[in-house]
Amino acid sequence: MPRLLKIALLVLCLIAAAPLVLLCGAALFNGRTGAPTDFAESAALREPPPAAPAPVTLRVVTFNIQDLYLRSQDRPRRMKAIAAKLYTLDPDIVGFQEAFIAADREILMRELAPSRLKYFEYYPSGTVGSGLLIASAFPIQEAWFHRFTASNPFYKVWEGDWWAGKGVALARIALPEGGLIDFYNTHAQAGYGNPAYDAVRAQQMRELADFMNASRCPTAPALLAGDMNCRPGDPEFEIAVSGAGLARVMIGESRIDHLFAAESDAYTVEVESTEPIEAAVRLGDTVLELSDHTGYMSTLIIRPRGEAADAVAPGAG
Repeated sequence: MPRLLKIALLVLCLIAAAPLVLLCGAALFNGRTGAPTDFAESAALREPPPAAPAPVTLRVVTFNIQDLYLRSQDRPRRMKAIAAKLYTLDPDIVGFQEAFIAADREILMRELAPSRLKYFEYYPSGTVGSGLLIASAFPIQEAWFHRFTASNPFYKVWEGDWWAGKGVALARIALPEGGLIDFYNTHAQAGYGNPAYDAVRAQQMRELADFMNASRCPTAPALLAGDMNCRPGDPEFEIAVSGAGLARVMIGESRIDHLFAAESDAYTVEVESTEPIEAAVRLGDTVLELSDHTGYMSTLIIRPRGEAADAVAPGAG
C-alpha cells in the first residue's frame, strides 16, 4: 500500500475516533459534583436555630424553564419573559429546573434584579450541570446537594440525564420573622417512552427521601419543589411521598410538576391557593412559549403548632 494512502487512512481513522475520544474524556469529567454535598458540616444541624416564632405566608414556585442547547428556542427572550412574569407574580421562593445554560441564567438573574428575588443558588454537577437554580427573596444561609446515583446510560447522549448529574438541591433560607425554612428542588429521570426508566426514577426517589430525612433542620419547616417526571399514583411518586413524609401543597392537577411540604411535629402548612404559570404569553402581536412546562405558584401559610394564629406575617411584605 502506498505510503500516502496509509497516511490518509490513518487520518481518517483518527477523525472517526475523535468523537469517541471526546465522549470518553467528557464521561471522565462527568463524575464531578461542584455543589457542596457534605451536609454533615451544616451549622444548622450542629446547632439548630430557634423555630420560627410566628406564622408566615409564602408564595412558592416550581418551574421547569426548558433552558437547553439544541432543543430550546428563543432562549434569551424567554428568560426575559419568565423574569417579567415572576416579577408580576412576586413569589418568595422559586425552584427552577432545566436552567442549564450559564449565559441564560445570567439573563434571568439580571432581569429579576428589580424584583425581591435577590438571592440565588445554582448547583453544579456533571458535565452540563444539574439545571437546578433556587431564587429567594430572603438570604440563603446554606446550600447542599445530593447527586442521584441512578441514571440512564451514559452513551445515550441525546437523552442527557446522566450528563446533567441530576439530583436534589437544598437551600436553607432565613425567614423574615426569624427561623429557617429548608427548601428542596429536584428534577428526576425523564421517561423518553422507556418503561425501564421507571426503576431508575424509583431509586432516585428513594435517594431523595433519604437525603431530605438526613439533611432537614429539626427546627425548620421543609418544602420540596420539582419536576418529578411522575404523577400521583405512580409507584415512584409514592416512594418519595411515603419515604419523606410529604404532603402535596397544590390545588388542582399539575401533571409531573409538584410542590410538597414535609410532615412536621412543629409546623402545619395550609395551601391557600395555587396559580398556574401558563407556558405561553403574548408579546405584542406574537405569542411566546415560556417553556414546554407550565409552572405553578402556591400560596402557603406555615404556622408553628401550638401558636395562636390570629395574624399571619406576610413573607412578601
